[in-house]
Amino acid sequence: MKKVLALSLMLTGLALFSGFIISKKLKTKPVEEIVAKDEQIINTAFFYLKKGKEKDFEKLRSRGNVLLEKYGAKIERVIKPKMLAAGELELPDEIHFAVYPNKAAKEAFDKDPEFIELKQEYIATSVEKMFGFATKKDPDFKFFREIGDATKTYGVALIFYKKGKQYQEQFAEYHNAACEIIPEFGTHFERFLIPFASANDLQEQPDEIHRFYFDSQEGMQNMVKDPRMQALFPKRDASLRNLVFLVGEAIQ
Repeated sequence: MKKVLALSLMLTGLALFSGFIISKKLKTKPVEEIVAKDEQIINTAFFYLKKGKEKDFEKLRSRGNVLLEKYGAKIERVIKPKMLAAGELELPDEIHFAVYPNKAAKEAFDKDPEFIELKQEYIATSVEKMFGFATKKDPDFKFFREIGDATKTYGVALIFYKKGKQYQEQFAEYHNAACEIIPEFGTHFERFLIPFASANDLQEQPDEIHRFYFDSQEGMQNMVKDPRMQALFPKRDASLRNLVFLVGEAIQ
């Protein structure tokens, strides 16, 4: 396998669920060369809400869901982090994963008059700050995608390789070996994502974003303690310069 502001910024580049796809933080190539015409785009957004404004944000999220449907898009998953299991990151209030069927659908949604009005009405009052990444599916890693529900414990990992192809390959070796073990403990993968653009400088753009879920917290704890996994962790850690791992629950 190749493989976490000011209102003016929000309204120009940090649109809820979407507006950071065409970003100044693109990696070298134009977006047309990074994402194929009919390729899915998955935006991953980390939101920090103003105290006492959660209900306002719920209204924005709910109506945004309806508007996305007009363009064949949807908020696929919303995770509320409960703890930071690894790395350093201020714990966000919500992490959103919005899926667009293609670049054209995403651009059309961004221009939707009702969506623009929603942003102006609710973002300033409910969002303290946010950051996010435009991502696409990892084309090189084939896996059986499973879908969890609100009863599961979720994990979101931001993965940063050390410089050098050997470290990427080393992490792939770790990951392939781990994938042979972790299903025993009720671990399931929902998404493997490759970021290609970021919204701002609040968080460095990772090399990969993984989303998965556990059937139970007990299973997650037992997996981490398993001697086979313990033996693999040094290989993982030696290949990464940073790892941010958040654990939480699904609210959508």
